[in-house]
Amino acid sequence: MTLTFDKDVYGKLLADVQPKVIASEEENERYLEIVEKLMACKNRTLEQNALLKLLVTLIEDFEEQHYQLHPE
Repeated sequence: MTLTFDKDVYGKLLADVQPKVIASEEENERYLEIVEKLMACKNRTLEQNALLKLLVTLIEDFEEQHYQLHPE
């Protein structure tokens, strides 16, 4: 069985979440909550996995900029 990525389903997920570069702690917290929900899904779809990867990337970028362990 070959799984195919459904752009329409992914588009609907993106429309619901409306991900963008994180500019505040509140946005970061919101994305973290969505990531937790996605991680709890036992049978994530390809589209959910793509959204999860995108949100994790945005969160990591925000946290690297705002929570440096060794500031320069």
